[in-house]
Amino acid sequence: MLREPIPAPATAEDALMSLMMALGRQMRQRHPGDTIDYSALPLLKLLSHQGPMRLSSIAQVLGLDASTVSRHARQLEDGGLLARTSDPDDRRASRLAVSEHGNVCLAQGFETRRRVVASAMEDWTDEEREMLRVLLHRLVESLMTRSDHTEEPGGDLAGHAG
Repeated sequence: MLREPIPAPATAEDALMSLMMALGRQMRQRHPGDTIDYSALPLLKLLSHQGPMRLSSIAQVLGLDASTVSRHARQLEDGGLLARTSDPDDRRASRLAVSEHGNVCLAQGFETRRRVVASAMEDWTDEEREMLRVLLHRLVESLMTRSDHTEEPGGDLAGHAG
């Protein structure tokens, strides 16, 4: 199938928006070997890095409504990807943690998507790849340290892949 050439973006911001749309489509697609839906990855990734957390803390970190996180967490718990543990600070509360099965599925999901990106860059030089790594890391740091966030809580977990 022949495709029309993609016009070059006019600005770095336009280029990033195009990248996010193209990469988002690739990341959200089901890939051979996927065992979990892409929308589960941000929640699993957060808990794999932070350890057990209360539902309210997860919602706050991801910038989502507690009801959205609760619904996703229940599905992941039912699928054996999350486990509830008691909260040592408050015995009436519980914390969610990634199960061993959840860690395996998370690793597989990320490796599958890493291969998609690696395939797209297979003809890039080592220098080009390193330049992209440095610049993207700088951008992520800038985005994560900005103090003037104006987003409202809510939305979909898939939009918050960490």
